[in-house]
Amino acid sequence: MIILSHAGKQHSYQTAKALNNLGLLDTFYTSSYLTNERFQDYFKKNGNTYWVRRFIDGLPGDKVNANWRFEVKEMLLRKLQGKSPAAQKAVYARDVNFDEYVGRELRAKSEKWKRETGAEKSNSAKRTLPTAFWGFQGSSYASLQAANEIGLTSICELATAHVVAAKRILGEEAALHPEWSDSIDNLVFPADYEKRLVEEPQIAQKVVAASSFTKSTLLEVDIPENNIIYLPLGCDIKHVPYQERKEDNIEDRPLKLLYAGTVTQRKGIKYLLESLKSLQSLNIELHIIGGIQGSGQALKEYAHLIHYHAPVSQQEMFEAYADYDALVLPTIFEGFGLVIVEAMAAGLPVITTPHSIGPELIKEDQNGYVIPIRDVDAISSAIEKLRNKSSEQYLQMRKKAREAALEYSWKAFERRLNEVIIL
Repeated sequence: MIILSHAGKQHSYQTAKALNNLGLLDTFYTSSYLTNERFQDYFKKNGNTYWVRRFIDGLPGDKVNANWRFEVKEMLLRKLQGKSPAAQKAVYARDVNFDEYVGRELRAKSEKWKRETGAEKSNSAKRTLPTAFWGFQGSSYASLQAANEIGLTSICELATAHVVAAKRILGEEAALHPEWSDSIDNLVFPADYEKRLVEEPQIAQKVVAASSFTKSTLLEVDIPENNIIYLPLGCDIKHVPYQERKEDNIEDRPLKLLYAGTVTQRKGIKYLLESLKSLQSLNIELHIIGGIQGSGQALKEYAHLIHYHAPVSQQEMFEAYADYDALVLPTIFEGFGLVIVEAMAAGLPVITTPHSIGPELIKEDQNGYVIPIRDVDAISSAIEKLRNKSSEQYLQMRKKAREAALEYSWKAFERRLNEVIIL
């Protein structure tokens, strides 16, 4: 049995659900989860997009220890100020305070388990006790230490690639393109918080990596390969509309490229924009859907080359994929890149870099292209190859993109989890 812990959401709800389906979830500690089924039904019926993201069908509330008090300040600041420095500071405080709480809970549970074990010897009662603790990057420093002390197998999952690689790679990027530096996150952290990001994988007995790129950054800081659990994430594929097109006269219309997600140099946006300068004769449109990180000043130079759209909800994004022909994400630093799987699930070929899950899904020139980071010419070349496809060839790419994505559903994640988990 496993105790799972994460201050926040990300994909941890899905991990908890998968563990529960496998009969392996003892308790899921989190900072926010709507445990009451009546409230869940109410928000589903009235279509409240905020609250329906705070629970998941198939994960019962009695398996969840929700601690809203750690997240309330962050939620209010995000509502009032968006991605402000104050809101980010509240995230760091949430992680630390939640982590220390879970650490105390683990030690208290250990004492309780000892008493229960003694009682079992006298009355023959039996209860399956937890054997492992699974925490997430940033909010598991104290709890991993507690798990080690009380004899649980300690597991740390990285939400992105390792922070040492992040500072190196993104620091280089900020120096190369200072006009875009205000758009780069995951680069500067408070000293105490950065220390926990560095040390969490070191003190854990096992570390979960969602991509080969993330695994490579762990090896870079001397995490033993035997300690790394390679576990790619899943995607809500059943909610991504896909229609198999019978015909598509792609040669006779604009090729509609999509960049989806935060507009930031962390995702290599400048290199994509620069590539467009040499492609203006090829009848190509670039559409950007996502929030602009930083001042947005560097983006203004390219306004005439793009069609910009404000951020949309997750389900709206799922439906919007059908309006485009390919996703281009020349990312510099990504732990996984869920948008890659989502787009391929909708039938979009993808152009991306090895610093993502891309190499695991993409077969060159069959359902997309993997290009080096920071390579404007490689981006241009990949787009040009796609532009030159016949309608029949393009439709085959769509089918193969969809087929690859089907291997990354949350059900597939559950199967992989069952194969790799060590208790």
